Amino acid sequence: MKQTVLNWLFPSYCVQCQSPITANLGLCSFCLEDLPLFDFTAHKNLLHRPDIVEMFPNCEFDILFACAFYQTPFEHWLKRLKFNNQIHYKKALQQIIEKQLKQFFEQSPTLPDFFIILPLHKSRFVTRGFNQVSQVWQPLLIKVAPLNNSLIRNKKTQAQSELSKAKRVKNLKNAFVCTQDMGGKTIAIIDDVMTTGATLNAATQALKQAGAKHVWAFTTCLTPL
Repeated sequence: MKQTVLNWLFPSYCVQCQSPITANLGLCSFCLEDLPLFDFTAHKNLLHRPDIVEMFPNCEFDILFACAFYQTPFEHWLKRLKFNNQIHYKKALQQIIEKQLKQFFEQSPTLPDFFIILPLHKSRFVTRGFNQVSQVWQPLLIKVAPLNNSLIRNKKTQAQSELSKAKRVKNLKNAFVCTQDMGGKTIAIIDDVMTTGATLNAATQALKQAGAKHVWAFTTCLTPL
């Protein structure tokens, strides 16, 4: 009854086809099924998928999870959320991530010890006012495994979008530090878009230096080369 009243007072529409949907969703079931998402029944670790490992040959993390390639419509939704804080795209992204996480953990039932959402440098957080990765992912992750905030971004870096692959690696050298002993742990780190893997590699290095046994990289999208 409460949901029915909310739907009447505050009607919601699918961000793809504009058909009416319940207020807690961003996509209708038809559009969700129609999206070009990765299939984890074929490759439970995307680093084992030939085209992806060719695009990202130097990954230091052990497992790669992503929902889709960074292309239409995902690129539009992520940009609007990140740079304009258009929250209505958050629900659509959460539906996609939740669907993909369910399929991933059905294929790989082992859970990480912790999830770590990659932090922004404090100056960038102050400027932007929010971390869009936390907004989207955090409510979904707490249902799976604990969140941990011991990874610190202690170096203010240039925006990665402005840099070449080689400069991205240099830009992120020693950008992260882990403040907790991670001896023997399996840690899953979370970001929104993986372009070259430089940010996720830098975070992986910090966690493995702190003793992590395995690091998994979870990202919403992969940028196709």
